[in-house]
Amino acid sequence: MNKFLISIAVVAMSILGACTGEDSHKQKQSQSHTTAEQLPIKLGSSLGDETRSNTATNLINGDTIWVWADMVNGATQEVTEYFKAWALRANGVGGLSTLAAGNTKLFPATNVLNFYSIVGNFGLETEGERIGLPMVDAENMELPVTGIRHTVLDDQTTAENYYKSDLLYAVVKNQEPISQAVVLPFKHLLARIQVVLVAGNGMTALELEGATVKLLNLKRQVTFMPEKEADFSSQSALAGMLSFPAGAAQGDILMATNTVSSASEATVANSTVYADAIVAPQTIAKGANFIKVSYLGRDTYYRIPNGATDDPLTIESGKQYRFRLVADRVGSGHLFDAVTVETWGANTSKALWLDNLIEQ
Repeated sequence: MNKFLISIAVVAMSILGACTGEDSHKQKQSQSHTTAEQLPIKLGSSLGDETRSNTATNLINGDTIWVWADMVNGATQEVTEYFKAWALRANGVGGLSTLAAGNTKLFPATNVLNFYSIVGNFGLETEGERIGLPMVDAENMELPVTGIRHTVLDDQTTAENYYKSDLLYAVVKNQEPISQAVVLPFKHLLARIQVVLVAGNGMTALELEGATVKLLNLKRQVTFMPEKEADFSSQSALAGMLSFPAGAAQGDILMATNTVSSASEATVANSTVYADAIVAPQTIAKGANFIKVSYLGRDTYYRIPNGATDDPLTIESGKQYRFRLVADRVGSGHLFDAVTVETWGANTSKALWLDNLIEQ
């Protein structure tokens, strides 16, 4: 069992020298579209405060980032391809470097660039001439507007598998040549599920640390179709970039069980244990068992409400869904309910105890 300790940290990325925003990400730019010489393109990343997990505030050291660029003619506004599938590697604190030594790219002497970048668990080709080769063909692949397969892993108890399951997309438009790093503002295209485990009557948090938490019978593969004009504020636009491929992998997802290191982040019931996992957006039918928690030799389930006025659970792109289990030893009682649903981003609540279901 891995434990991801929650810490409250603000990572200053002074090396990037750029500002970021939630819905609009405009880099600090020069006043002219023309430079005396072609400047090297430097890129960085941002992801918002502690959004990949409660410990990670950015891309993880070693993450592979794929970047495409189009050039916009300042006189005619004609858009042409500038480069394809540039492979970069994250350093864990917002910096990006080339994967291949010497593979530096330059801004055009005139005009501006549009950047498009993806991060995901894309794997290998399963058919065609490139079967068995990486799905992204470095320097050759067009931006995969017809779709690229991303796989959510079924065991997310390790940090590596949890982060691999994330699917991220960033767009920067009309970027003029600058000497500092252009920051790519990545957004989550999948969703995060958290299950807070609360020690009830006769239970201790230590006993709950040994719990096993699973999400049941979920689709784990999506076809991602990056949209160059993506509106990240529109749920329908986000959903439109994702679909399920034929024969998509499906099954249970084993969640990571974590502990809270900061007392200020514990619940009012002194809960310091929670589980989380990244999932593909999908709809869970009424009456279906959705979450299974196993502890002290017993299995407890959260079932989607099945009343006449209830609706299926629709898991949406870019959202976080939090559930809680209050487990009692005496009488084997428990309370298992939905607590919050909110946007998964920089303003996502960190406190684990929220008493009312809140829609954003």
